[in-house]
Amino acid sequence: MSGCFENDKLVSDQWGERRLIGYFDGASRGNPGLAGAGACLMDGGKIIWKRAKYLGVKTNNEAEYAALLCLLDGARERAVSGIEIRGDSKLVINQINKKWKINFPHLRALAFRVWELMDGMDVHLVWVPREENAVADALSNEAIDGHGDQSEIV
Repeated sequence: MSGCFENDKLVSDQWGERRLIGYFDGASRGNPGLAGAGACLMDGGKIIWKRAKYLGVKTNNEAEYAALLCLLDGARERAVSGIEIRGDSKLVINQINKKWKINFPHLRALAFRVWELMDGMDVHLVWVPREENAVADALSNEAIDGHGDQSEIV
């Protein structure tokens, strides 16, 4: 499998502590349309947790935010203190990093939920091209196809 694995060496912060790598992706077939969220946590290039969640009818941006929230929930459930989060949504990455303004109130509410979940964690958000987000992308589409919610510890 390629995509996420090529650049997934365990990230170390400035103090040399381990930091997991997380990927997220949202998909919407139509805008709005049937939507899914995909997220995974990686440690040393290996997937240690993944989730595919069906979202119902959502816009693509809502699905992207939902995927990031899924990832942060998964990280919190595992008591992750440091994580590099990678996603292919420039909008979400730049809004959460406070580089871009959030114009829509419903997206602003989602952003506040993200910031609340990030509180107390050492989080670094990075935009990656779609081809480097293959696992999360596949999970988001799997959620739409299967209309379910699957979480798995690998």
